[in-house]
Parts: sequence; C-alpha cells; structure tokens
Amino acid sequence: MSILHVNQIATRIRESFEEHIPKDDFNPNDPELDVKIQTRCLAAYAVKSIAGCPEIDAGASVTDGGNDNGIDAVFYSSTYNRLVLVQSKWIKDGNSEPDSGEVVKFCNGVRDLVNSDFDRFNDRVRRRQSSIENALSSFECQVVLVLAHTGRSSLAVHATRQIDDLLSELNDASEIAIFENLPQDKIYTMLAEGAAGGANELEFGLSQWGKVETPHTAFYGMVTGTEIAAWWKQYGERLFANNLRSVLGNTDVNKQIASTVDIRPEDFWYFNNGITVTAKDVIKSPAGGGTRDLGTFKASGAFVVNGAQTVSSLGRYDGSAENLENVRVPLRVISLEAAKEDYGTLITRTNNTQNRIEARDFASQDPEQHRIRIELQIEGIDYNIARSDGFKRSDTAFDLEESTIALACAEGDPNLAVQVKKEIGKFWVDLEKSPYKRLFNPTTTSFYVYHAVLLLRLVERRIDEILKLLTRKSGKRYGVLVHGNRLIASVVFRRHQLPKRLGSAELQVEEHYDSISLSSHRY
Repeated sequence: MSILHVNQIATRIRESFEEHIPKDDFNPNDPELDVKIQTRCLAAYAVKSIAGCPEIDAGASVTDGGNDNGIDAVFYSSTYNRLVLVQSKWIKDGNSEPDSGEVVKFCNGVRDLVNSDFDRFNDRVRRRQSSIENALSSFECQVVLVLAHTGRSSLAVHATRQIDDLLSELNDASEIAIFENLPQDKIYTMLAEGAAGGANELEFGLSQWGKVETPHTAFYGMVTGTEIAAWWKQYGERLFANNLRSVLGNTDVNKQIASTVDIRPEDFWYFNNGITVTAKDVIKSPAGGGTRDLGTFKASGAFVVNGAQTVSSLGRYDGSAENLENVRVPLRVISLEAAKEDYGTLITRTNNTQNRIEARDFASQDPEQHRIRIELQIEGIDYNIARSDGFKRSDTAFDLEESTIALACAEGDPNLAVQVKKEIGKFWVDLEKSPYKRLFNPTTTSFYVYHAVLLLRLVERRIDEILKLLTRKSGKRYGVLVHGNRLIASVVFRRHQLPKRLGSAELQVEEHYDSISLSSHRY
C-alpha cells in the first residue's frame, strides 16, 4: 500500500464522518489539525463497519481527546448485544505500525472500563457510563476491541502480546471478547467495496436453523423467497461481486426457477440447490432466544458466492406475492472472520457447478484483478471482472474482456494482437503463464489498464469514422480496417510509444486523440 491509498482513505472518511464527530476541543491553528480530524473520522468509520450503525451515531460515538485513556470511540448496539471499543491511529506514511505504548494504553483503558473505573476517563466516555454498564452486565454481550490504523497489517510482537493477554483475561470464564485489527489495506478494501456498493449488509430470518462451530462459523436453514427478493431489490448485482459470474440472463436454469415459483412453490426447497453466502462476520440477534425454529441474523460484508441465478430469478419474479412467500430456499451463511485470506476464494471456486464455467470466470478470482478493481473503485471507475449480462460499458466502466484486448494491443506485439482477435479465451486458460501473466501481473497498474482501454476506444472510434467514409464496404482497405482492427491498435500503441505514458494518474487520454491519426499509417 502507499501514501496514495492513505490520502484516498482520508478523503473518503472525511466526506462521511467529519460533520458528525466532536470538534469543540480543536484549535483551528493547530498544525496537526488534519491528522486529529482524520483520526476521529477513522474511529467513527471503525464503529460503523463493526456495528453497522448510521454515520451520525458512529460520529457521536467518538471519545477521542484529553484523558480518553486510550479509547477513541465507544458504541453499544442493543440490537446485536455488542459493545465496540476502538483505538484509532493515523499513520501519515502508511509504512509503520501503531506504537506499542499506545496499544498498551488502549489495553489498560479497556481494563479500567470493564472495572467501571470511569473517573479515569473524560466526559465523553463518562456520558456513556450507563450504556456501557448495561452492556457489560447483559448476558452474552460480545465485546469487540478494534485497532483501526493506516499502517501495516502486522503488529509489533509486544503489542500483539498485550492484546493476547487482555483477551485471555476477558475470556477467562467464557469467550466474550474478540479483537479486530483494521489496518490500512483492510480499510482500503472495505472503502473500495463501499464505493462500488459492495459493502452489503443482509438481515434475514432463518427457520429450522443450525450452526457449524468449527473450523469456521456458519449458519444454515431456510429463508423465504420474499426475503431473497428484498436482497435483490436493495443491492442487485452488487451481491455477486465476489462470484465467478453474475446474472446470466434468461437461461434455461433461470426459466425453470421462475416456473417452480409459479407452479410448485411448496416444492422449491426440494428442487433448488440453494444459496451460499460468505460474510466478514455473521451475528445472531438475541431475539428468539435459544429456540431453533426461527432466528434473526445479520451478515456484514456479505456476498452471494453461489446461487446468483436463484437470487436474481426470485428478485425479478413478478408473479404471485403469496407464491414467493411460500417459497423456502436452502441458505448457508459462512463467516470468514477467522479464515485465511484466500478461503473465501476457495469457497467460491468449489461451490460453482450449476452453470457452465468459462476460463474467464476463473480470471475474475485472480488477486491481481481484484487489486486493479479495488484501486479503480476508489477513483469512481467500475472495472467489472465477473461475467454478467447486465453490465454496461461507459466512460468510467469497462470489463475484463475489454481490458484484456487493450493490454494485448498495448504490448505492441503483433502476435498478441492477432491472438486476442482470433481466440481471446486462450488468454485466460492458465492464469500462471503467458500470455495472461504478461498482461496482468504485480507491475500492471490500475491506471495503465484504464488508460489503455480508453486509448483502444479512441482507435476503434477512428476506425469507425474511416469506415463510414468508405464508399465500398468491401475490398482490401475495408477488410484490413474490419479484420485487422487489433493489429492496427497494436501498431498505434507501438509507434507512439504510448505505454510509457499510460500509467500516469494525471494522463488525460482525450487530449492525445488529435495527435493520433490513422491516416499517417498505411493499411
């Protein structure tokens, strides 16, 4: 990660939380004012991301200031019986970790809070004394300790030991406390998902539900077609951002799903493979007590990784509302909270068997593709890497197919240009070898990809303009322009040495359009 990412995080969190955080103790002439504002906004963001509360409540939860005893935000969610305690640190360069001494201060502050030593805190914390004591005395209240910072993901050994010791103390009798490290890379990804609308929070009721404890927490049961349809109406295709493919249109499978709802809604559970959802965390509401007949759940950072066609078909169903309510859908919701980083990808790969998988579907799971997509999302550019019939290209939206063509042409290698014209699918067959790795690798920057796509579009536009001027829609010149369009683009990239400029964030591709004339080339 880089200082660019730190600055992008600052912009996003200030837009959302600056108006809601306390600022009465700020000195407008303080040279560190921006850092202090960003620290409090980061604390508010951490509360919102963990507790799922409105931004105004997250901002009001900030306790940062003099005598805060290491705790920068406190929030209790009565809905999910969860007490969130945050320490936030703004690290300007993004290349170090939080100071161990500050982590020690945070741990000691948590101990004081648990022991009700409120005289060691400032007024902002003391004003929350009643809700904090209610939370700590509430049966099965979960205490979430959060360290939010713009530094590296790893913590110093001493700081880690302090956190581990504190968790051992709090969980001596029963496991009530967990620790959440929110470093720069995780915050950046979460903000990028939010920028693309991907930070989905699903609330649903599961009937006849069960729970898997190990090795990863998961819940399963039946959910109504009405609830699934509500997911689709709220989030649409954003639910499938982590899937190998998105909605595939009016396929035979989707027609059959709608037909079952129409004709045999009571048999839907028996005929359908169900839906699999992965989430950053999954919480069961205290409502319903210990009974397994019906439970209310909330999944944060949720994505449908299998069952996209079921979700979209139920969401688009325009028949009887009663039929939809009578539908029961098998549902699994898997928490990735304690899983390794690539476990969600493994679940996605192994769960997709109903519709035919194409080579490009696996390319959508490549970490390099996700890196490029996330970096562009922060800039408001939509890079669609999953196969989807609903995707529409625009000035700020392109997909994996278009990026592959553009990068193949940008290489200036006629062999790649010919191959991408004849058999683009071969680029995605083996993600560990050329030609795929030649185009998409750690040195491939997000702006390079985006600008290559824009330049390819300019070349295509110029070819279309020339074709419209031709009186004969046949012959050698016509054939070269139509069938040799990728080779022409490759020559333009090479002759103008444009790849050297495409990686610049400041490049305005349109400004170079007039200097690129196909008339100077003989085709």
